[in-house]
Amino acid sequence: MEKRRRKGKLADDRNDRASSNRRTLRRLYEDLFSADERAALADAVASSDLEQEVALLRVLIRRGVAEGVDLETLSRSLGRLAQMLRVQRVIQGQAAKSLDEALGRVLEEIGNEMGI
Repeated sequence: MEKRRRKGKLADDRNDRASSNRRTLRRLYEDLFSADERAALADAVASSDLEQEVALLRVLIRRGVAEGVDLETLSRSLGRLAQMLRVQRVIQGQAAKSLDEALGRVLEEIGNEMGI
């Protein structure tokens, strides 16, 4: 029982440190973003996956468009966003689920054609 309590305490300590680190980073970089940009990032802060980074990249892309960055830089930024979204889908298991569903449909169609 004591071992479980210690394990739970360690997890709580890690969560507290992570939360504190997020607050510190938010304060450290807060002045770099406009009020609209901070609002766009606010919902992503609570997430534990790539949502924060995706939201940040979207804010930076919007900023770049507003400032008139060159097409090459914008294109590379959008490519990075697409990569991050693909990775996020894999992390969340959506890619595997989609593949499983597609394979299931194919197998079902083959079975129907064979009369199984």
